[in-house]
Amino acid sequence: MARVGTSTVVFCPLANLAREVVACLQGSHRGLDDFGFAKRLKFGHASVCPIEDAVVLLILEFTDLGAAEASQLAAEEVARTLSSLGQPLGLRSEKPLPELFAHWGWCSWDAHGVGVRAEHLEAMAAKHRPPWLVLDDGWQEDVEPAEWRRWLHTPQSRSLARPGFGSLQDLVRTLRSSGSALLVWHTLLGYWGGVADGRGFAVGRRRPLWPSGLQAGCPSEVDVWDGDFCTLETEDDMEKFYADFYTALGDAGVAGVKCDGQFLPEVLIGARRAAKLAEIQAAAAKALEGGAPLPQQRSRAHSNASNEKDGSKHGIDVTSLFVSGCVVLTRVSDDHAYPGVAEDARSVARHIWHCASNSLWLAPFVHCDWDMLKTGEWHAAIHAVARAVAGCPAARRRVYASDTADSFNGEVLAPLLLPDGTGRVVPCEAVLHVHCISVAVPIERHVFLDPLSQAELMWLWNRSRGGPFGFRYPSDVDEELVSLLELCGSELDAKEPDSWDVQLHFMGFAVVALAPILSFFGHRVAVFGLAGVWNPTGTLAELPRADSDGS
Repeated sequence: MARVGTSTVVFCPLANLAREVVACLQGSHRGLDDFGFAKRLKFGHASVCPIEDAVVLLILEFTDLGAAEASQLAAEEVARTLSSLGQPLGLRSEKPLPELFAHWGWCSWDAHGVGVRAEHLEAMAAKHRPPWLVLDDGWQEDVEPAEWRRWLHTPQSRSLARPGFGSLQDLVRTLRSSGSALLVWHTLLGYWGGVADGRGFAVGRRRPLWPSGLQAGCPSEVDVWDGDFCTLETEDDMEKFYADFYTALGDAGVAGVKCDGQFLPEVLIGARRAAKLAEIQAAAAKALEGGAPLPQQRSRAHSNASNEKDGSKHGIDVTSLFVSGCVVLTRVSDDHAYPGVAEDARSVARHIWHCASNSLWLAPFVHCDWDMLKTGEWHAAIHAVARAVAGCPAARRRVYASDTADSFNGEVLAPLLLPDGTGRVVPCEAVLHVHCISVAVPIERHVFLDPLSQAELMWLWNRSRGGPFGFRYPSDVDEELVSLLELCGSELDAKEPDSWDVQLHFMGFAVVALAPILSFFGHRVAVFGLAGVWNPTGTLAELPRADSDGS
């Protein structure tokens, strides 16, 4: 994306499966004059499908539109273009999230890493009763984090838990007694290294074919991931593997899955077969209890999830985004925290910035997951308020923590939840305007801001049914609004942005809720919703209005 005068130009590199061609952009700090465009042919099919005949890049110009509106329109054009090529791509508005994610949840990864045990989940459920828990990496295979290379090339040796972990069925039964559902983690290949030999599937050994941008820009990560992987060789084997795997999980009572590592199949078996594998996984998942689980990808995207040099190292690249029409929910950042590793201020700021910037492009296609947070750490509050602003419209926000049972602090999540004791997250369901992206994104003048290198506050904003909220630049306001600065309790004038005096300490934040001023029997009234939550306007069923007679 670039801004030229009053125009916003959006570059949309495509994954064209019919021609086995993937395009990518390589940006530059010098701007449009030094933009690079590359067409990557997948596995040498040029003699069959000449690259010159392939539709690989859309360049769209929008006049007098903001970045969010331009992104939404561009996404709609991408979907139309790919559909005309026989490659259907669903937009986010067509992909509802399950009812389960109307409530907060918990994940084992940051709290316990690959050392997770069944008793960790049982203790969390008994003490804090999260409506759902994700059993992340560590339940399938016996691996050691210190042995990275072996860990990342270990294949899946069984459908259920590794020896010594215990029975998934017993774990599900215990969690249900506390009112909690269980979801489990795996990768799209099965486990990081694929599927082990000797399980009745045709398995081949392959090494990744890395894009040149990743080889040049991320040599250390390419080196870590380089090595042999065990991949399923035929579509019949893919279908049989997922039928067996998910039948076993369903019989154990597992309610859904977190499917990781979705970048790996493309560099191992090519775009077309990788897309087919994702399609097979999504179809098999529908048999699980509680409805279809949600394919989840990881991304290390910087400001453009399709930038081959700066991003795509763990999950989202052009292919996995555009050919996986079934993807509903996706991570919009790389891991921002790791088990046993302290998260510093720069990591927190980078994570929030990356999530908001990546949401500009990804939100029209998928529901955006801003990752788990730790409620017992110094950065808990700023992560929590970021999740409040990050909500998706016409669906639920995915809010989940990752603390041990003893360090979990429920008060951190309280401003994100309805105060009725059900654990339901305050909804962020906007009455959408035409082409409104309605997720947390930078305000217009901060779209191209790098908050890590520039000494300037970064403002993010979103819209719920009762009106806009979050960090919102007032020049975007179209109506007469009153502003409430919840942190300080100050009343601000939304029509005079220069008068806004927001002074924050290092790693501080302020939440602003905006509501229209109504005339009510001769009085001027602004209705914000319930007090005590970060998103008060989200507690309203609809935007308040006053009739002409003031009633």
